[in-house]
Amino acid sequence: MNRVKRAFVAAVVFAITASTSAFAQSAYKNFGKALNLINADNKQYHFGFILGFNAMDFDISQSKVTADDGKIWYADVTSLGTGFTVGIISDLRLGEYFDLRFNPVLMFNDRTVHYVDQKGKAAPEDVIVKSSIIDLPLLVKMRAQRMRNFRPYLIAGPAATIDLSRSQDCNLLLKQLDYGVEFGVGCDIYLPYFKLAPEFKMFMGFNDMIDKDRPDLVGTSNEKWQNAINKLTSRLFTLTFNFE
Repeated sequence: MNRVKRAFVAAVVFAITASTSAFAQSAYKNFGKALNLINADNKQYHFGFILGFNAMDFDISQSKVTADDGKIWYADVTSLGTGFTVGIISDLRLGEYFDLRFNPVLMFNDRTVHYVDQKGKAAPEDVIVKSSIIDLPLLVKMRAQRMRNFRPYLIAGPAATIDLSRSQDCNLLLKQLDYGVEFGVGCDIYLPYFKLAPEFKMFMGFNDMIDKDRPDLVGTSNEKWQNAINKLTSRLFTLTFNFE
């Protein structure tokens, strides 16, 4: 992960930490005031919706093979763009501190793969991979003790994704299905009429997403962009606001 990616992740984590700290201080100052939604966590099941942002990345293993042009090409995602995320929440209460959640979301974004040769010279054009991904996670939510009107939590579990916008016209064709794990942190904020939860999650895909069954590229100048990559896995980052 290069400096731009590390800076993005660090900024998001800092924002979550700062927001949680601010809410904690606010809750402490309002210690004597009435609690909001005192029975919200006692419901056997409930629903909600998700709005937020995402950033998509690839973890790339280089093949280091020599292309027909005599060069060794290296691929990397050099920047993280911001995409839109929307979804729904279905939550089943397992106990005082644990919930089981199925939160399907739809994510839109692009990933730009940049190539350089062994001498550091950039390729004339980047490869843009457009994605419209349905994320299907089954998550366990582990909640801390409620502190006035906020309650931090951890969340983790398996997930599968389906890419709806894979295109044969792209020099990097991705497989449609992926699977992996999803984990993150968040904080339930109890407002007078609903719960608002800022949440940061990361999806780590396990499947090699390069579809190498590309007879249309054989013998063309674009074949080298696919051959430069030995293995490619997905990394998805989401910052969402859950309304429950």
